Amino acid sequence: MPDIASIYDTLSPLMSPLWGSSKKFANSAFTTSLVGALAGAFAGAIAAQRIAEKGKFREELVKEFHHTNAALALGMAISSIALALKKQYVKDLKDSYDEDQRRVQTHKEKILSGEIEAETPLELNPNLLFLQEISPPVVPLQEIVLSRLLIVGRAIPAVTALANAVTHLNGAISRRNELIRAFKDKKFPEGATFEHMYLGLRYDGRHTNQEYEGTVKAISLYTDDVIFFCIKLCDDLRDHGEALSKRYRSRLRGDPPRISTLNFENPRQEGWIPKDEDYEKWLSGFATAPRQEHKRWHRLNPRNWFT
Repeated sequence: MPDIASIYDTLSPLMSPLWGSSKKFANSAFTTSLVGALAGAFAGAIAAQRIAEKGKFREELVKEFHHTNAALALGMAISSIALALKKQYVKDLKDSYDEDQRRVQTHKEKILSGEIEAETPLELNPNLLFLQEISPPVVPLQEIVLSRLLIVGRAIPAVTALANAVTHLNGAISRRNELIRAFKDKKFPEGATFEHMYLGLRYDGRHTNQEYEGTVKAISLYTDDVIFFCIKLCDDLRDHGEALSKRYRSRLRGDPPRISTLNFENPRQEGWIPKDEDYEKWLSGFATAPRQEHKRWHRLNPRNWFT
């Protein structure tokens, strides 16, 4: 059996010319230009792919900017409607009713102390103005937040709570209007008078009806809910817009599209916006952990790159 050395000696004279020809071909101008062309085509394909990906990224990001600004505009419209309702009607309605309630209590105390006779009439100043139900653009706002924005966190619960608050507010307004019509038509239960129904006083020895009082409180409460949840949603949309701006600057050249700015400082200072303390239970469900600041040596440690 021939050994490897003898086989190599036999093939060496044949391989030398073949290797020389292959070497000449590899070093030829044709081969060099072909390799260069292939490398250029590959690099061009990679560059084209990156340009296409960057273009798609820009398009999607700009679309997100537009949806965010549209949602902010709708939120501003809703908050303006609710604030106007509170300023023009709801606050006066609630204050006048609370004042009538205080008058009733004072009247009772004066009768018990003997300061006035039991038959002394009670002076009231009822606010029986009909209120119009509101029609804020909640549906298009919901559609944008739930379907078009890539937003997480508190925004979705906020827009849902906002929609529920508008529904309940209109229900309370409608029911109060019905009660006012009954008052004006003097449609009272047997043994009841306007004062009994308006103030929720006991009549006929054992009956009370506090429905009107409940509608006044509900209108005030749900008006505050609409204002609060709408403004919290606008705050989240603004934060989302700022995050989009950071993403734009980190990946693309030029200035990002502008995000609409909303300023609620004046109505907040004037006391028209409910305080966060009144919604502490709802807000507590969205508490976020403080962001940890990692030291440079921690970031440079390879073991921490994937944690």
